[in-house]
Amino acid sequence: MLRRIVVIRSHTVLDAVRVVGLRVDETYRPVRISSRLGVPNDRPPASGFDYRSAGPPSYCVRAECDDEEVAARLVRDRPADVVGVYADPEVAAFPEPYCGPDGVGSDDDVARRLGVPALRSAGLTAREVRVAVVDTGIDGRQVPVSGGWSPNRRYRPGSAPPTHGTMVAYDVRIAAPEARILDYALLQSRAETWTALLSDAIAAYADLLQLLERDAGPLVVNNSWGIYDRAQDAPIGSPENYSANPHHPFNQIVGSIAAAGADVFFAAGNCGADCPSRQCGVKDVGPGASIHGANSHPDVVTVAAVTVTDRRLGYSSQGPGGLTRRKPDLAAFSHFKGSGVYPVDTGTSAASPVAAGAAAALRQRVSAARLRPAQLKGLLQRTARDLEGNGWDFDLGYGVVDAAAALVAIEST
Repeated sequence: MLRRIVVIRSHTVLDAVRVVGLRVDETYRPVRISSRLGVPNDRPPASGFDYRSAGPPSYCVRAECDDEEVAARLVRDRPADVVGVYADPEVAAFPEPYCGPDGVGSDDDVARRLGVPALRSAGLTAREVRVAVVDTGIDGRQVPVSGGWSPNRRYRPGSAPPTHGTMVAYDVRIAAPEARILDYALLQSRAETWTALLSDAIAAYADLLQLLERDAGPLVVNNSWGIYDRAQDAPIGSPENYSANPHHPFNQIVGSIAAAGADVFFAAGNCGADCPSRQCGVKDVGPGASIHGANSHPDVVTVAAVTVTDRRLGYSSQGPGGLTRRKPDLAAFSHFKGSGVYPVDTGTSAASPVAAGAAAALRQRVSAARLRPAQLKGLLQRTARDLEGNGWDFDLGYGVVDAAAALVAIEST
């Protein structure tokens, strides 16, 4: 049985995919994804696709196929109604204190090394900046939330127990204490696995796009999750593939939200060669095999992990990435005592929101109209501390994010 995302040209042609050997998930509402796919324009984003192009929208539905022949036949026989069929692998949070359980420093050390004192001196606290924490859900008693979304329609934002999502939200607030935290509880816990399907992530991003359409104000999106094991994905080279296929609808919608003005951060993953998570697939560990799909998207900031002593954490996933080779982009701090949800805030799960929080604080000073997401990403790369002195590399990207240096660069432009 194969889980698949079917992209149809109109929500009114849903009957076109009701074929023998394929079962549509009636509990999944068709999700509108904007415009045509893969149409270039004069000034395309880094990925080379024009996510803003005018044209009729498409719609994603979720289904199960008996086999690959059913999916191939659907695309072949119904081209007027079906855009494509794509893999719908399971995605999960990036937690766990491996590489040793002891924390290195505290959140105060993170703030100092990150350059938060300089942000505070400039009055930058991310006031009125929205940060969407796309995760397992947030305990609103520990981190106040200002709305959100979940595939679980009974979920109320801020009502989760204090687990992974609460840790991530806390780590955003190290640099961005006044950010408006949005609880996008994508990863609903199933037997403490914190998993979801990629089709749910498409629905989450569609909701974020609608949010930006209603209010184009600053939005930072943090994603401390990804695909651990490509065994659930279609093979690389297949049109159904997710991990290395820019045409996959989730990779497309991630580019859409960056084009719309959001700063998107993804954890690199916890499948580095030195001490990978036990969840990593056998062939998904180490250089060139551990940063997949949207986590390697050219329009996002992909974040590796170091300690506050500037030592690379061995679980931090390594490039080249699946969608673009030059990943990760930056590193940020992890493996420190912070939220209290766990003994240690760990994994690239903690590093990504540390970096995202710094970006949110900077967004209080400079709008997306003045500095597009790609430009802010480039500024963070240029001002990062290069630990090796060799420029960009597959372990830490351009180096460790330095909010103080980034602020100086913004104020000099």
